[in-house]
Formats: sequence, C-alpha cells, structure tokens
Amino acid sequence: MAPAYEIRAGGDVKNKKQSMADLKLRRLNELNGRLTEDLNRPRIRVSEASGSLVQYCNSTKDFMVPSIWGQ
Repeated sequence: MAPAYEIRAGGDVKNKKQSMADLKLRRLNELNGRLTEDLNRPRIRVSEASGSLVQYCNSTKDFMVPSIWGQ
C-alpha cells in the first residue's frame, strides 16, 4: 500500500523559507529606497504654491472665460 503523503522531490523547506525571506528583504529595501527618494524630494510651502498659482492666473489670459468674449 502506498503512503498517504509523499515528500516532494527537489523542494527543500529550508531553501523555500530562505528564498521567501530574501524576497521580503528585497521588497523592504526597495520600499525603503522609494521612501527615501520621496523624503529627499524638494518641497515648497502651500502658501508659496498658492501665491504662485494666483500670480499665474492673474498674468495669463484665458480665452475660454466668457466675460472677455466680444471685446
């Protein structure tokens, strides 16, 4: 009578756990790199950005605004 369960050939549990740990470490290192890049990205204050946007809107003509049509 054949055994109910067989051990798969070529599948070492220790190797599988090690490869999963390596994969997890690689993913964490990639995430850490992306977060570091995000942290080092130059930033400006919201007040500066909104002031720049207001200045742009006041100095740029918008031809889609109906209030200037017919002029």
